[in-house]
Amino acid sequence: MANQKELREEYEEEKSYSKSHVFLFLIFIPAVFLILAAYIVLTLLGINVNDKVSGITHAIPFVSSEQSQKNDNIQESNEEIQKQVDSLQKKLSTKEKQIAAYEKTITTKDRQMDELKIEMRDMEEKADDEAKKQKNNQLAKKDVIATYENMSPKNAALIFAELKEDKAVAMLKQFKASTRTAILEKMDPKVAARYTTLLTDQIEE
Repeated sequence: MANQKELREEYEEEKSYSKSHVFLFLIFIPAVFLILAAYIVLTLLGINVNDKVSGITHAIPFVSSEQSQKNDNIQESNEEIQKQVDSLQKKLSTKEKQIAAYEKTITTKDRQMDELKIEMRDMEEKADDEAKKQKNNQLAKKDVIATYENMSPKNAALIFAELKEDKAVAMLKQFKASTRTAILEKMDPKVAARYTTLLTDQIEE
């Protein structure tokens, strides 16, 4: 009994296996082969099989609706992405304009700084030149004063008589009191009196 049952199960299994083989070799594989061959032949004939298949799927209500829904979703997604891209591009453009304005401001400030540095350098050079000039003038005045002080009062009085009044008074003001007195004593009394008056007026001022 057990052997008959096993034999019957083996027979049923072989029968099922044979049916699957029959379906695979006699129906499925030839069908796939025919579809592939038809695709190749139609392609060689210049027929766009993909468009035809797409048209057929669109003609099927369920497939067409599902595909349309997918296309709508893709389009909405693309539109949203494009909006984000446009927004980012706008922000980027604004930032670029701000950066350009900042760079322009910095360039202007740098140019102003350079101009101020040049102006300060020129002022310092002028101040140095003026200081050197004043120093040289002071040295020259000291040399002149020393020359007159080493000169005899009589000769100094003769020279002062030839000088302009304002210069003569300015020079006499620089001398020591004893030297100035000695020179005035050797001058013409009227000229000496005039110089004395001018010197007194300057001292009182």
